[in-house]
Amino acid sequence: MAESSAGDDLVLPPVPLATGDVVRVEGTGRRVARVELVVATEDGAELRIPLEHHHGGWWPPAERTPPADDPSADRVSPADHPHPEG
Repeated sequence: MAESSAGDDLVLPPVPLATGDVVRVEGTGRRVARVELVVATEDGAELRIPLEHHHGGWWPPAERTPPADDPSADRVSPADHPHPEG
């Protein structure tokens, strides 16, 4: 199997991927409790990425683990720090 390059990695943009708190199902409005992005791989596996709710938008999770060659590794935001754009 070929190694992936940085351009092959799936990256979510630092913008809300959805907004709102209600979804319409069969004519009724239901409150949204959780939003996830489901990624299906070629081998049939699924990866669920839970989105984070901030200021009315559903955001990709904040990057918690910097790449190994990132010199700013000591400046990674703590897990409870709000998303910078939200």
